[in-house]
Amino acid sequence: MNNVTKPSAISAEDIVFTYPDGHEVLKGLSCDIRSGEKVALIGPNGAGKSTFMSHLNGVQMATSGKLYINGIEVSPDNLNRIRRMIGIVFQDPDDQLFCPTVFDDVAFGPLNLGLPREEIETRATEALHIVGLDGFEERSSFHLSFGERKRLALATVLSYQPDILVFDEPSTNMDPMNRRKLIHWLQHCENTILLCTHDLDIALEVCNRCIVLVDGKIVADGPSSEILYDRRLLEQNNLELPLALMTHELLHGLLQTEEMDSEHRTIISNFLHAHRHVHGSDGHVHFHLHAHDHDHGHLHTHADNTHSHAEVEHTHDSDQPHFDVAHAHDDASLTTHRTPGDGHEELIAASPQHKERE
Repeated sequence: MNNVTKPSAISAEDIVFTYPDGHEVLKGLSCDIRSGEKVALIGPNGAGKSTFMSHLNGVQMATSGKLYINGIEVSPDNLNRIRRMIGIVFQDPDDQLFCPTVFDDVAFGPLNLGLPREEIETRATEALHIVGLDGFEERSSFHLSFGERKRLALATVLSYQPDILVFDEPSTNMDPMNRRKLIHWLQHCENTILLCTHDLDIALEVCNRCIVLVDGKIVADGPSSEILYDRRLLEQNNLELPLALMTHELLHGLLQTEEMDSEHRTIISNFLHAHRHVHGSDGHVHFHLHAHDHDHGHLHTHADNTHSHAEVEHTHDSDQPHFDVAHAHDDASLTTHRTPGDGHEELIAASPQHKERE
């Protein structure tokens, strides 16, 4: 196993930012984001998330402290280099769409890099394909829906192929289908990703690490599986558990405390029944939910009391991809089941009385 530490993509050292009127927004912010990491920057309104984001490409410069992108200091002399390495997708797509056609918007970045025309066309076409806007080249961005403009804004960044992608509230005002497509793309993207978001569900699905920023200071930094399950930490900082976790808490509670007929109890139990399957020689793993009505022998191995969450795309015989979701709470009893002879493995989440994390 390769244990070589990846280089820093973003490194902030005691960043302070104060407006001319004396209002201090960032108060000694320090963090290190490694190349290839997917990190969520979360916090209440006014925490300084957008201000920190604007420092990453030098739109605003720190009052004191140092900030590095891929080892290069963010300074007036280095801004051209910095802005080629980091792409920021704004919350409002209209902030970065201004050309007469979709193609012109997407080609603007490569054009300013001085690339040859053939390369510009190739990059623009590939970026539009990635975000699902093939055939939109000659349309005006002002005639697109909000969700289409959000995807176009992403394409304008992808076209100049930055190493680091920063998103300001990427899922805001997106319809469910386009939100799901965005999540799927983010999950499979190999770039370093920083999500500045209030949508903790997208943070839970995409990011393996969370940084909590409150009043210009980092108050927590750790695995998403810890930060996003810590009700006390989140509520102390004007945040809530992700909706997916709140739903599972509610359903666990209903099973334990409410009287209901067997049909409804079975429906809820099956929904909370999580399976982990390993397929093929490549060890492909996916999670999904279904009723556990098959009868086979099991070898039981109890797992640690940890949370499990995953969402992946896989294809059945119909070749139609679909997404499966599974959750197992840290207070649930997790049991790994392996069927002898076929390599079939399952992770079963029981439904005990939910206990709030101390």
